Amino acid sequence: MKYTPIGRTGVHASLLALGAMTFGETNAWKLGGLNQEAVSKMVARAIDAGINLFDTADVYDEGESERTLGEALKPYRDQVLIATKVRGRMGPGTNEIGLSRHHIQIAIRKSLERLQTSWVDIYQFHSWDAHVPLDESIETMQDLVERGVVNYPGVSNFTAWQMSTLQARCEERGYSRYETAQMNYSLLNRDIEHEILPFMRYSKMSLLVWSPLHGGLLSGKYSKDSKPLAGTRAGDRGLFFPFFDETTGFGIVEKVKQIAEEQGATPAQIALSWLLSKNHIVLLGAKTMKQFEENLGALDVNLTSEQIENLDRITKSRVQYPNWMIERQGQGRTFPIVEPS
Repeated sequence: MKYTPIGRTGVHASLLALGAMTFGETNAWKLGGLNQEAVSKMVARAIDAGINLFDTADVYDEGESERTLGEALKPYRDQVLIATKVRGRMGPGTNEIGLSRHHIQIAIRKSLERLQTSWVDIYQFHSWDAHVPLDESIETMQDLVERGVVNYPGVSNFTAWQMSTLQARCEERGYSRYETAQMNYSLLNRDIEHEILPFMRYSKMSLLVWSPLHGGLLSGKYSKDSKPLAGTRAGDRGLFFPFFDETTGFGIVEKVKQIAEEQGATPAQIALSWLLSKNHIVLLGAKTMKQFEENLGALDVNLTSEQIENLDRITKSRVQYPNWMIERQGQGRTFPIVEPS
């Protein structure tokens, strides 16, 4: 296992982390339905493999994900990092949702109870809340930091302007900065490279990648010519999520399969290895131990520079930059477009 700094915290996380969206028998979102025994085995295997970061959210399986993860991590609490999130609806009440002071304070109390811990290492705003003043949300988060129940704030599913606004407000007030952003990023969705990743590099934030296999599409188990089978994520849910461009997406999957054959690996391992080559923290989510073991095998895949370049080329998100961004008129000076490192 390799490790990387989390933002500017001085704390290091494993490049592969375990995401807990499949945890919980309620299986409300039809994503996994793993019971406590299965969760405990997967968590123990993750720790054995060197994983020290575990990510969940209060809304995952209506709180069951946090509960099962907390039970599984009890013997290891001081050796691991736990990340969870707040924002989603947690009940039928009018105020059981959002980033208000009211909801955040209730949500963190209940998350800590389910996780059986007195603090979380990373507490993330699960998405922007346009109905609550940003100052109220960040003041509440700062209070949690000062009370010692949150070590580091983070965000998820924010745009670049939202992250920059938030960081600027925190800097003005002397608040703790937000160290992480959890975003969807994969060979089928590289949109964050245009504004989000450049801002994160500038702000020295760490990226946590969710759905690195794009809902299982990059495992190669789906075909454009047939409906998803029952028992798969797309088959059980009746849709592909995250969404993708089906006119090009399945062609990308075929290229990934080709490179997998060259490497003697699986398509999933190739997709994960490509992300690991970018030195981002990749959240693994699995329904079975077999899937989890396969994903861990990405650590043993060493893509050649040519293979990485091929994947970069065929998956690069297309954006038409205005001419003034590329060449300074009248001087003929070219401005390079910064590629992700």
